[in-house]
Formats: sequence, structure tokens, C-alpha cells
Amino acid sequence: LADIGVSYYLLIDEYDNFANNILMQHGRLNYRDVTHAGGFLRSFFAVIKNGTENRVIEKLFVTGVSPLVLSDVTSGMNIGDNISTLKMFSTMVGLTEEEVEQLIDYYISEGVVGKEEKEELFQVIKDYSNNYAFSRDLSRRVYNTDIVMYIMNQVLKGEDFREDPVDHNIRTDYEKLRFLVIENNRLNGNFNILQEIVDTGETKGSLIDSFSIEELVDREKFRSLLYYLGLISIKEITPGGNYVFEIPNLTVETLLWDYIRRAVGESFDLRIDVDFLKVQFEELAFEGEWKPLFEYLLSEFYRIVSSRDFIWKEEGVKMFLMTYLSVSPLYIVESEYDTGGGYSDIYLRKNWAITDLTEYEYLIEIKHVRSGKRGIGKERVRKLREEAEEQIRRYAEKLERKLPSYVKDKGLPELKKIVIITSSKRVEWMGEVE
Repeated sequence: LADIGVSYYLLIDEYDNFANNILMQHGRLNYRDVTHAGGFLRSFFAVIKNGTENRVIEKLFVTGVSPLVLSDVTSGMNIGDNISTLKMFSTMVGLTEEEVEQLIDYYISEGVVGKEEKEELFQVIKDYSNNYAFSRDLSRRVYNTDIVMYIMNQVLKGEDFREDPVDHNIRTDYEKLRFLVIENNRLNGNFNILQEIVDTGETKGSLIDSFSIEELVDREKFRSLLYYLGLISIKEITPGGNYVFEIPNLTVETLLWDYIRRAVGESFDLRIDVDFLKVQFEELAFEGEWKPLFEYLLSEFYRIVSSRDFIWKEEGVKMFLMTYLSVSPLYIVESEYDTGGGYSDIYLRKNWAITDLTEYEYLIEIKHVRSGKRGIGKERVRKLREEAEEQIRRYAEKLERKLPSYVKDKGLPELKKIVIITSSKRVEWMGEVE
């Protein structure tokens, strides 16, 4: 064909999709059969490579979700350049802030969106879709096009765009992470990275552009996979060249908590009643009745934990609570929140983007008391309780809370202060600090 002047441009989209599905559903051995040695995928790309050498294929453009398969078939396909993190392409598949504003202005001009709604709509879109960085130039951040258009489609249909701003179609299949964080029904080291990300909001490491499935036990490789899946983005790059990754937006935070809940539930055979939680969250948010929700969650926690393998001590209680407190979109769950007077263990911050009707916010301080030779005395619990109460009062006094600029004629929700004292066997004390 090259002799008669015909050139082919070959475009391959989601080249890794079917191989990743094999990996998730049929295991590593079947995956290796497809991608290694004489496997179909490797042979297929070898044929394509030959086509570029004799100029039957003039240009080749390949896209996919992750560089996993690319690494595994590289000996059959080593002629391409990875352009994923090049500055010139960093805004190619997302929307800039200026483009999002132009989009909203267009809908305002067409009478679909009222001018008075612009600020709130723009803030919701920003909270749920912004902050992706695809190059070392961190000033060139983009919005997720799919999420932006999902929210705008809700507006077009006359729906309240605040009610459900997370597009369920973008939820990455849990199985893509399941086989990486659970081995033999136990959570592994990769799960600890997910835990670190949701607990601190960030994780540090390198950005690696190609790796094989066997290398994902390496935490650096796993972090990079999370980046390529869009579950973390680049926050900053240190002078030494290390990357600091962060959760880009509330949509991804929702997904990560969902993955953690499913991993914890599967590993410990948990059967949390989510319908009960939803009812209790309404009591928590609108009536200030917090105790039934916390009693239920903590009873489930102690049901799966023995004193012999009490997971993570104080951090275990905190992470378990955060895992299920994140079920409700009514709150943004903040960990180690800087109040100006110290760092609160958990801050349930009102999510104004969902509703302005929530009447209560919560600061939560958790203390763990160790059992001595004579057990746990009431005096030890009392002292720890007094310490926690003094801390949480200081946190509440210094905590700065502001109304979003688009909220009119609304007051701040009432702030409740909760202290929980735990041991390896039970909750020693739990109550509200007046």
C-alpha cells in the first residue's frame, strides 16, 4: 500500500482494557498468557510494529487507562513516545477554568442557568471536578470533562445539581484495586497507602511511567497506578524531584472512601447496615442526635477486633469511624484538621454544596487508654477524658468557620464537641463536651 501512496493512521483506544479485565476476573496467570511470550497482545503489537517499519502504518496513536500492559508488551512495541506528562498536552483531555466559566456563561445566555446561580454552580463544579495536573507545570490544572458535563446535564434536565454531583458511571471498577489491596482475604501494604491518602490528604513518592503487574507490590509503582487511574493528582514537586500527590476533588474522595469501605468490609466480613446509617446521618445533621450512629459503628468495630490483634490502636478506631462517616454526602470528613489551636482527630464539616439545611457540625477527639497490670482504672479514664475535653474546647475556640460566598442569609451550623475514650476491649467513655 505504501507503494501506491496510501498511508494508514492507526488509532487504538483503551488498549489495556480487555487485558486488565482478564487480570481482574481471571487472575495473573491468564493475564501473563495474553501479554507475555507468545501471547496474543504481544504478538498483535509486534505486527503493528512491523507495519510501521514498512510504512504501511504511517502514524500510530494509542491511549489507555494505565501503563501496565504497555510495560508488559514493550518488547513487541517499543517504538512509541509516552506523551502522558508532556506540558504541551497537559490540557488536552480536560477543561481549563476559563473554559468551564465560558460553558456556564453560555448556558446563562441560553436561559438554562440563572445569573444568580452562577457562583454556586461554578463552586460545585470546582469542588467535584477540578485540580488535575498532567505535567510538571502545576499551573496548568484542568477539570474532569465527564464530571463537568454530568453536572451540567443535571441542570439541563431541570434537576438540582447539588443533590447528586458524583457521576456513578465514572466510578472505577472496585476490582481494579481489589486484587492489589487484598491478598488471601487480608489487607496488604497497598491498603496502607490508601489509608494514608484519605487520612492525611496526600502521599509522597515518585511518578513512574511504566511498570509490570508483578511490580505493583512496590508501593512506588502502586502510587503511580493511582495517579494514572485519576485517584490522586500532583500537588507539588519538591526541589529534590520527589512528587507530593493529593486527592484532587470531592468526587475522588468519595470513590476512595468507597474502595476502603469495600476492602475493609470484605477483609473483616463486615455487614454494615447502610440504610440505618443514612437515617442516623439525618438525625446527626438535622437534629443533633449523634450517639446512636457512633454507638452502632463502634459496636461493629469491637465485634471484628480482638485484644490480641487490635488494629492500629487509636488510629484503628479513628480510621474505622472515618470510613463509615464518609458514607453521607452531608459532610466532608476532615482528618487532623488544623483548627488554629491544634489538630482535631475528626472534623465533620458541613458540605454546603449538597445542602444548606444541615444544622450541626462535629469536632471529634479520640483517646486510647492502655491496660496496665491492674486493668484500666476509673482514674486513668477520668484524666484522659479531662485532657481530651481541654483539647477539644481549645480546638473549637480557635476553629475558623466561614459561610461560602454564594450562601445568603444563613448562619453557621452549631458545633458539637465529642470525646471518645477507647481501650482494646471496649469504649470506656463517650460523651458531648458542653
